[in-house]
Amino acid sequence: MESIWAVVAEGMSAAAVVGVAQRSGLPVEAYVFGDSELANRVASYGVSHVHWWSDEQTLPETLAMSLASRAKEDMPTAVVSSDQATSRVLLGAIAVVVDAAVAHGIISVAPSDGGVKVERYVADAEAVEVLCAPGPVVCTIADGVAEAEPAATPAPIEEMEPEQNGSIKVLSTNEEGEGANGLQDAERVVGVGLGVGSKENVALAQQLADAIGAEVACTLPLCDNYHWFEHNRVVGTSTQKISPRLYLSFGSSGAPQHMTGVRAAKVIVAVNTDPEAPIFRECTYGIVGDVSKVLPAFIQAVSK
Repeated sequence: MESIWAVVAEGMSAAAVVGVAQRSGLPVEAYVFGDSELANRVASYGVSHVHWWSDEQTLPETLAMSLASRAKEDMPTAVVSSDQATSRVLLGAIAVVVDAAVAHGIISVAPSDGGVKVERYVADAEAVEVLCAPGPVVCTIADGVAEAEPAATPAPIEEMEPEQNGSIKVLSTNEEGEGANGLQDAERVVGVGLGVGSKENVALAQQLADAIGAEVACTLPLCDNYHWFEHNRVVGTSTQKISPRLYLSFGSSGAPQHMTGVRAAKVIVAVNTDPEAPIFRECTYGIVGDVSKVLPAFIQAVSK
């Protein structure tokens, strides 16, 4: 029977990956690498079955080839995952072994006339490109796709045997390194752009973030040109992509390079003095105003 595989190796993207897979109209088999909470969450989204490896016992990258061999046996119509480092390793192995086409940044995938049809955003999400392949397709999803909703009955979870094939192992983990700033897992993020104006306003942004339990992010110029932030605080196309529940943007114009990094946020609130700023076409709520006045108002409001 035809099926879609949803490969989930990062918790923040689980609902989006399953959502794209489900809209194919085919049964969805989920392959999950993480803790039990992540496995239970994926099981609640209405998939048919969850195959779960605990990341405390198995390094996902060591499973790449055995997962690819399993795909060779099952031959799913498509394999869908997020555009994250671990996912790309797993998808790459599957694509080679099953001789699959590869598509990046998709918004839908479905069987069509004996093949597989894929839709994806192009031209900074201003247009949709339709692709067709004669055989299986391995896909990474676009930012901001609709997420799967919880189902009435959770799917069965099959805990898989740990596997350590010796090809790669963790020697140590530096939790105080440059990448360990919490942005990837943050539910709330306060972002600042060039329009923030001064380091005093950056301090206000940090004060607001502290008040609501958020992380602080920035656009690339504030790091490269002004050196107000370390590089691991930059969000954008060439740096990192985040998907918080709430993204508060102060003084960012909404350049495509930056918006690609935050487009997966559930709610975007933008503050800018320019009513024609591109970010107002991307945000959920927009405020035309001076950051130096709006930030203190926000801080006062949340402090109450």
